[in-house]
Amino acid sequence: MDLPATAPLNMSRLVIRLWIYALPLPLTVLMYLLWLTWSADRAFTLYVLLLPIAYGYVVPGIATNLLHKWRFNGPWLVGRYYAHHGFLYAANMSPLLLLCFLGTPHTPPSPATLARILLCTATLNAFVYWIHDILLVRHGMVEIDNRPSREGRSPEEIVTHYAPLCFFLIGLSYAAAALLGFEVFVIRHQTDAPSIAWVSLVGFGLMFIVPSLAYRACERR
Repeated sequence: MDLPATAPLNMSRLVIRLWIYALPLPLTVLMYLLWLTWSADRAFTLYVLLLPIAYGYVVPGIATNLLHKWRFNGPWLVGRYYAHHGFLYAANMSPLLLLCFLGTPHTPPSPATLARILLCTATLNAFVYWIHDILLVRHGMVEIDNRPSREGRSPEEIVTHYAPLCFFLIGLSYAAAALLGFEVFVIRHQTDAPSIAWVSLVGFGLMFIVPSLAYRACERR
């Protein structure tokens, strides 16, 4: 028996709603346990989870509620974005980072290991978030103010205008920040307050500045 023509659309709607509303909080808790088991370091574990949480609240918060670049739709909104927005980023990004860290010994990484973690994390983030945002736009869960959207283009064109480059750089900067934390917290065992403070500032600065500049460049195209 043939499936109704709307079946794939209904399935993708279910997938993105589960992705947005059901997975973030429990997956963030699970990732805390997995990162702690792998690294055996609480400071590093909190660092790799709190970075995307902070990024997910600060940067989309500025873009939505202050600059009005995007508007999310649906329940659980605070202004123009989700109340659990930071946990969306932690649940999406920290599993991909862990996949790229698996098999890495707790010793200073070689140049090849550094390149593997940086490029694999960046590529996985670009692909996963590209799909994620296409589904959001397709089902009306986000409105994006960019040139393809104003021209009435398809969800794929709207998202592809910014997603591959920007999310690649978000993943790249997150991986670079994580590698810095790995060096300081796990390898050197420096978990005093000043070390945590400067590593966190550098890590968040990387994630805030690099992708933001890329998004501005995409807007000018």
